[in-house]
Amino acid sequence: MPELEELRAAPSLEAWLDELESGFERAAEAAGLVEARFRVAGEVVLVRFAGEPLSEQLGRGFHFRDSGDDEPALTICAWDSAQTGVPAPPLPEVAEGSERGTTVYVHADGRRLVSRPMLGQLSAYDSDRRTAWSWCESGLELPFWERAAPFRQVLHWWLPERGILLLHGGAVGDEAGGVLIVGRGGSGKSTCALSSLASPLLYAGDDYVAVRPEGEPYVFNLFSTGKLTPFHSRHFHHLPPAAFEGDGALEEKSVFYVGEQLPERMAEGFPLEAIVAPRVTGDAPRHEPLGAAGALAALAPSTLLQLVPAEPKALTAMAGLVSRVPTFRLEVGGPIEELPAALARILEEVRG
Repeated sequence: MPELEELRAAPSLEAWLDELESGFERAAEAAGLVEARFRVAGEVVLVRFAGEPLSEQLGRGFHFRDSGDDEPALTICAWDSAQTGVPAPPLPEVAEGSERGTTVYVHADGRRLVSRPMLGQLSAYDSDRRTAWSWCESGLELPFWERAAPFRQVLHWWLPERGILLLHGGAVGDEAGGVLIVGRGGSGKSTCALSSLASPLLYAGDDYVAVRPEGEPYVFNLFSTGKLTPFHSRHFHHLPPAAFEGDGALEEKSVFYVGEQLPERMAEGFPLEAIVAPRVTGDAPRHEPLGAAGALAALAPSTLLQLVPAEPKALTAMAGLVSRVPTFRLEVGGPIEELPAALARILEEVRG
């Protein structure tokens, strides 16, 4: 895991955000301002892009557009240097010899900043202003995971203010409710979620979703994409061609824009009725009760390790969620076409 350096209450943080805002305004003036409104976890998010190229790279990751004029709950200002000609903002310094993916985290008074200086990436958020900034060196050279889950870092900070968590998991279901599919990479999350696109089940994500754990638990779609390894994607004959073909040698994944290609299969969200932890086996799909401890072990580690930094109350919230929602182990084997029916049987069981 890349090294994390944390700077507490850095006196330069406010100046950093001012510099980001100034850089974005110059970039938007140089490349043209492109604005898009999306519905994210029941709220309106306004994304302001500096230039069409960056809009095309990152705006495609969302599906549910908003055509109203309500005040946005969050505004994200996104720009890059390569396409706009505006130099990079000041980046935190890292120690000599640090890993290439070293992440620097700075926070103070409701302001947060995460930077990977050697990768040319920076995200920041000011809670009081309900505004975030996202900068990268080149929007056309972003790795596949940034294009598939745009502004994930910002959403990780913003969602908990609304009692919602960004979780590492997929989700499928119907209008009445659905399942949250959890587990580490390679456990079968994407296989289960993307197989649903050839069934009556609706798709709400395969890798990251938002969940409101309190009250009646509810899962929200965040991103319109799906990801599979290039070799594995060949077995999903119902999927259109990938928009981005990964390089298996480089551990890249192929990215499918499900919202563009199969819009009728997208779900904005549904009540959360069950949590499913798949496990790849050679047997036909079957499920059995898992228990809260097993479900938490499948959900928590990857969620806590992949998001910087971990939300302080996330583990407690996840523990409460798995104790209140039925949890199952799903053996994933046999033909992929059998998985949607296996997930549907779980929903039938919890509904009685």
